[in-house]
Amino acid sequence: MVILIGRGGIKEPPAGCERLGERTKTMMQTPHLEEPSKTMDAPEVPGSLGVSFLSDAILNELIVFWGFTWRDFSMSVIPGSMYTLAALRSLSPTPPAAVFLTTLARSILYFLIFIYAFDLANQINGVAEDRINKPDRPLSSGLVTLKGAYVRWYLTTGALLGMAYAWGIPQWAAMWVVLTVYTSWCGGDKHWTTKNLLFMSVGSLSILTAAWGLAAPITPRVWRSMLQLSAMFGVVASVQDMRDAAGDKVAGRRTLPILLGSSFRWVMASIIALAPAVGWKLGFIYSTSEFVGVCGAALTMAMFYLAYRVVVGNDKKYHHGTYMVLTYIYCGCVAVPMLLP
Repeated sequence: MVILIGRGGIKEPPAGCERLGERTKTMMQTPHLEEPSKTMDAPEVPGSLGVSFLSDAILNELIVFWGFTWRDFSMSVIPGSMYTLAALRSLSPTPPAAVFLTTLARSILYFLIFIYAFDLANQINGVAEDRINKPDRPLSSGLVTLKGAYVRWYLTTGALLGMAYAWGIPQWAAMWVVLTVYTSWCGGDKHWTTKNLLFMSVGSLSILTAAWGLAAPITPRVWRSMLQLSAMFGVVASVQDMRDAAGDKVAGRRTLPILLGSSFRWVMASIIALAPAVGWKLGFIYSTSEFVGVCGAALTMAMFYLAYRVVVGNDKKYHHGTYMVLTYIYCGCVAVPMLLP
């Protein structure tokens, strides 16, 4: 019952007003309930045991791994596994097939983690220059966060050291980790002497020693070959800095292309062209096969071609191709004892 009070006292409400008031009261007391949407807040069904979530996570990690490492397989996984094959072929008698395949699989896995750990550390500390030189890398492109990269680095470094300990090569893995930390966090990449002469030569040695040590003892003759190849590679490795000059300036590096300017091309080309003569004099390639001379001649021609590319190259893409030619020559040197034990 609704009562109206006006100047003339208490009045009865007009007809229908009471019913309107009751309806309004009811609407205020009873909230409006919407029909639940079939698509709103519907949880995604992952299937049995969430296997689809797991497969997505694995696929994402593979994409991240590829993004960090794909440029460096020709200086890690390929020569490393080939040198392990060379060590296996040097054994007499030849190991059983099971041992052969197991050792090779270990080598491939070891060098996959080996290069992943390094590339994570290297790119964690090179985001600014990568935005100029290599903007497609995971950190510079935003595919991975800095925190995520650090977590992956700790995990891969621990895995590398664990595998090396289990497989009898802990000293070579430790050498690589120390070298990685020095160049990535302690300024070892700021000058060409430490970036190339030290890192590239000792880094090459850590690849070759681990690769051979996975399969066989390192003999004095093998040591000599390793040291010669690693030293020669460290001398000519400044070729890689031709493609990264702009980013290196941003990072404050003093690489040979920056320090020598236009004269770098002729200086480096001369060193590369003379390297085969030094290699022949030192007996760089060892093998009892009659075809070893053919391999030496082919590698010599490849070095002359590399020297030519250093002189005539004039853009970043071409310089990258020149560095890749250098890595292929390195793989070719490693392949000789594999093909001709």
